[in-house]
Amino acid sequence: MENDASFWIIAYKKNEYDENEYLLINQKSINWNFWWFPKWHAENWEDWITAAKREFLEEVWISNVKLLWEKSFINKYSFKNWEKTIIKTVTYRIWKIENQEVKIQEEELNWYKRANYLNAQKILTHKNNKEILEHANEYIKSQK
Repeated sequence: MENDASFWIIAYKKNEYDENEYLLINQKSINWNFWWFPKWHAENWEDWITAAKREFLEEVWISNVKLLWEKSFINKYSFKNWEKTIIKTVTYRIWKIENQEVKIQEEELNWYKRANYLNAQKILTHKNNKEILEHANEYIKSQK
């Protein structure tokens, strides 16, 4: 068995209708076409916040963020990768972003979308991301 950890950012801003608008990305791959949240793995020398800021800036060119420290969401699951079983831990953090232009890293991403909660639920590919978005949206609304 092998352990793997990744970190995902649920990035949102308020739109002109005072709705939470979420940033979704479509990562380049020849094997699949998924819509999800920006994500990364930390390098050996990085803590998760350093890695998050670096990757977020590299992938979507946004630097003006406010991390909501009070809450994170964790999803654990396992899967087979050839002969190994991988135990995956995914930590989701909520970031409030200012109204900055998104410039995607073309080597890594195909597209991005900003979508309100209902549209984001339709766009997201995986059930677990939809569930995490539901919890994050409720948490954000409770912070008013």
